[in-house]
Amino acid sequence: MRYPLRLISARSRTALERYLAEAGVDPYGIRVIEAKVETLVVRVDDVPAAAANIIKQQLLSIGGDAAVHREVITGNPPRSTVYIVGDRNRLASLPEKFAPQPFGLAELGEEIVRLIAAAEEPSTAVSLPHGELDLTSGPVIVGVLNATPDSFSDGGRYLDPGKAYDRAVQMVEEGAGVIDIGGESTRPGAAEVSAEEELGRVRPIIARLAGNVSAPLSIDTRKALVAEAALGAGAAILNDVSGLRRDPAMLETAARAKAAVVVMHMLGDPATMQEKPRYDDVTSEILTWLGERTGAMMAAGITREKIIVDPGIGFGKRLEHTLTLLREIGDFRSLGFPVMVGYSRKSFLGLVTGREVGERLSGGFAALARALDGGVRLIRVHDVRETADFIKVWKAIEGKATGA
Repeated sequence: MRYPLRLISARSRTALERYLAEAGVDPYGIRVIEAKVETLVVRVDDVPAAAANIIKQQLLSIGGDAAVHREVITGNPPRSTVYIVGDRNRLASLPEKFAPQPFGLAELGEEIVRLIAAAEEPSTAVSLPHGELDLTSGPVIVGVLNATPDSFSDGGRYLDPGKAYDRAVQMVEEGAGVIDIGGESTRPGAAEVSAEEELGRVRPIIARLAGNVSAPLSIDTRKALVAEAALGAGAAILNDVSGLRRDPAMLETAARAKAAVVVMHMLGDPATMQEKPRYDDVTSEILTWLGERTGAMMAAGITREKIIVDPGIGFGKRLEHTLTLLREIGDFRSLGFPVMVGYSRKSFLGLVTGREVGERLSGGFAALARALDGGVRLIRVHDVRETADFIKVWKAIEGKATGA
């Protein structure tokens, strides 16, 4: 007798809950099985050799494993990166297994559980000054509205407040959940403009849009003076590509306004950021930076539920850095904040495809697919209608047509 067989691939496991339910499996049993299906890998750096050996022994004792340097058993090298491998149920037992161990392993076990919870239980909303931005129905599209003469893709097109208003309305109709308004180009090599000039570009647009479109407004600025005026005029989100570092008053301004905040990583500033950017481990370094920066933000009074993180695609990154970040974008969920990605029309797409700015939409869909698979919650783009269509089809395939 031959039994019908099927290997459920990792790409199909979003349907596993439905299959189990159809087979009559108890709901509790479904949750148990789901926790065993996906193998998780946690990387721990700079572990003393003796501690690495203990970790490996403890993981093997619960049916997991740990990958360490092949010579760590001899104590040379004296420290090792450790990759802890196991399913959710096994890793949940690490605090108990590590509790009696030395080398700070008790704290490590607790931290691993917190890390997994942050990654596996994403935020459902972003708190705004009045209300919230709902993330439960799927990725939110952030429509780009540049009120600048020199932005790399649409410079000068929406300088006029009337044209900017019409474009914002159009983007909302096409599916944008946020409108991000900027009055200073941050393309590579861009020169800085004064706060007065930047404010003169964005304030009339925000004043006209506030209360007249259903989507919340975001102000894309590095200057506290501009942020304060824009938030006072009706913007609800502050998107600062400098990570709230350029202007010392920005942290206080954002906290006082109770605005939601996008904190983005950028190496250097727009004028210099593409001059030989270098990383030893781009994802780990940006994760560490964002962790430190969000900690400083919360210490300044910006509450956790208001924070969005952005790894800063194209901002002080070479092609190889950008591709690595997109490949590993799901790792940023472990920070415990919604992740935003802005890949739209950027130069890395041109480097890969050879296409000019206006011809990069289809290439960008590959980046979009990777971002969606990685659990990114906000997608910042110029082409809203096409992006909304892509997300609808992706959600239908993933079985998420009526929810995220």
